[in-house]
Amino acid sequence: MLSRIIITTLICISATSASAIIKLPSLIGDNMVLQQQSDARLWGEASPQSTVKIDPSWTDETIEVKANESGQWKASVSTPAATTEPCSITFTDKDGSVSISDVLIGEVWYCSGQSNMEMPVRGYNHQPVDGGLDAILSAREDTPIRMFTVGKAVSSTPLDSCSGHWGKHTPDEVAECSATAYFFADYLSKALGDTPVGLIISVWGGTGVQPWLSKAAATESGLDVSGLDVAVDRSTPDVLITPATLYNAMAAPVLPFTVKGMLWYQGESNCSDPELYERLMPKFVECMREGFQLGDIPFYYAQIAPHDGYGELSDNVVRLRLAQSHLMQQVTNCGMAVTLDIGNRYCIHPTDKRTGGKRLAYWALANDYDKNNYACSGPVFDRMVWDGKRALLYFNNTGGGVSPLEQSLDGFEAAGDDGIYHPARAIVECETGTLSVYCDEIDEIKAVRYAHSPCPTATLFDNFQLPASPFTTTGTLE
Repeated sequence: MLSRIIITTLICISATSASAIIKLPSLIGDNMVLQQQSDARLWGEASPQSTVKIDPSWTDETIEVKANESGQWKASVSTPAATTEPCSITFTDKDGSVSISDVLIGEVWYCSGQSNMEMPVRGYNHQPVDGGLDAILSAREDTPIRMFTVGKAVSSTPLDSCSGHWGKHTPDEVAECSATAYFFADYLSKALGDTPVGLIISVWGGTGVQPWLSKAAATESGLDVSGLDVAVDRSTPDVLITPATLYNAMAAPVLPFTVKGMLWYQGESNCSDPELYERLMPKFVECMREGFQLGDIPFYYAQIAPHDGYGELSDNVVRLRLAQSHLMQQVTNCGMAVTLDIGNRYCIHPTDKRTGGKRLAYWALANDYDKNNYACSGPVFDRMVWDGKRALLYFNNTGGGVSPLEQSLDGFEAAGDDGIYHPARAIVECETGTLSVYCDEIDEIKAVRYAHSPCPTATLFDNFQLPASPFTTTGTLE
């Protein structure tokens, strides 16, 4: 009897001890990438009020932090310059230790949005990704790109944890990775001399921006947040249009992680109300930056591509693209990748995800890494000047001038005093390099607009063949 009591006691002690050993969230694990030259944040659980010791392999310094009454702890560790040399971190408290290995130091980007960001390198059924098979079959594990895809979930309150794992650059992991995010990382890593790049991917197809807003941002924007008064799950009616449900479950658990910046590809599901979208997007960027607590980190996003299947929302699609372009004037440190030349008339998911990813990388290389002094945005409309029978249009960010020269450019319309638009002739004149617009039906051109249709053809480019975004010289959502 006594021996049985002793054995039972030892088992209980062992179980108690094992349950008290440090627990790490899924984001803090083997194969992860930490942001280089930063105070990278770490967190987890341990025995209540115990001291946690953190020993990174790249330094002799031991970081100590005390867990609170619930056993939760947070710490930060200084990281060195980027390295492909595998590192490790050991976490120790009074009950034991946990180690994670194959940690790389490099650049970390958070990637979010709806189906065009979610679309994996392998494509969707019947919807391929250009170059997807080559990217998958040529994937090598030693390529310093790692990816963490957040498991889909909803919640009415912010969560501390999410499901997922850090995948290495293997064919299976590349196949399931967001294609836009992957091609961004691939281009960025190579442009930075094979610097490790970590992707944290939080996506859900078919979602508007509303569920990705925090409750505070949604409330400040005048949205109805009463749906958060009760617990929700994936079967809850309208859960994917309820404000904050995706922010709570798929963004909040990530926000403690130290990142370089954010990528975003979304907008198709907000075409019903472009004006609301224009009002909500600055709040979304603001709430994400507040969540990361890293200042005005870069926010780069893809404009929705041409597509001819919006039906009765076709006019709204045009206005939503204009709303997206306005974000660059509304929010600091952000940039838009124009996709006007890579859309698909018959499918809302363009096959060319490589170009979109590269264009997002052009922004990062220009603004964050001082590696691109040439072009990243495509021509941005600046001003219009009336000159006799023609209107002269001037642009910024042309990388050497708008192009092509001396060719009639489709997609331009002009309006006079009555505000009615007519097809116009546009040409970049060789003598001046200025875009001139003519319209025989108008005595004096008062306004010009470009690519004002749901599925336009890109005709105006910069000197590096980056397309101009649709624009109106009035700057309004016409």
